[in-house]
Amino acid sequence: MDYDPERHMLRCNENMPLQFTILTKSEDGPCLYWCTGAGESLQAVADTLRLEKRSHTLIACQSADWDRDYSPWPAPPVFDKQGFAGQGEQTLAQIRAFFTQDGAAERPRAIGGYSLAGLFSLWALSQDAGFAGAASCSGSLWYPGWAEYAAQARYPQGSCVYLSLGEREERARNAALARVGDATRAQYAALLADAGIADTTLVWHPGGHFDQPDARMIAGLAWLLKKL
Repeated sequence: MDYDPERHMLRCNENMPLQFTILTKSEDGPCLYWCTGAGESLQAVADTLRLEKRSHTLIACQSADWDRDYSPWPAPPVFDKQGFAGQGEQTLAQIRAFFTQDGAAERPRAIGGYSLAGLFSLWALSQDAGFAGAASCSGSLWYPGWAEYAAQARYPQGSCVYLSLGEREERARNAALARVGDATRAQYAALLADAGIADTTLVWHPGGHFDQPDARMIAGLAWLLKKL
């Protein structure tokens, strides 16, 4: 990967599918990794998060293929003909490799994302990969096999976890997607019962899955800033 100091960006190549963009950089405060997609509008989220007046570093991890990069294990198709490749381990390895360049040193790191990237963030936290918190915003907790995984997952001591969901998301016509409400409630209950979790919350937003994703993401990242 090549570092572009003008844009604070590390560009991806065929062997490393993520593109890293340092949106906000600070010498102190938490370091937040925001897992998102290629071509997403990043600056509005970064600018709004700065209004929190809490020193932090914000790094966008952009993927051109969510179903490949943010799926923790392979799974069959749910809403189209393409299944999930399950390359989450490779994605997490690439993010961890970037730790040497994020300037965070001993500061707490957290990870967050929306939809499938929210599920990936929870999974990454459970892998004890160096994160102290996670934000799963409208997370795809309907993912095949997640309920079984979540029932036995353990998180680093002192972790903070933010969950959110739109009130209409569990009314989806797709039977698999409609499980997301019960799956999110079960996840929250498991976190409350986990002695290793220092703080957790479940926030219900108005609307469906595609309503105000940036605002929901900002809320999750801002919560992590206050807790870490």
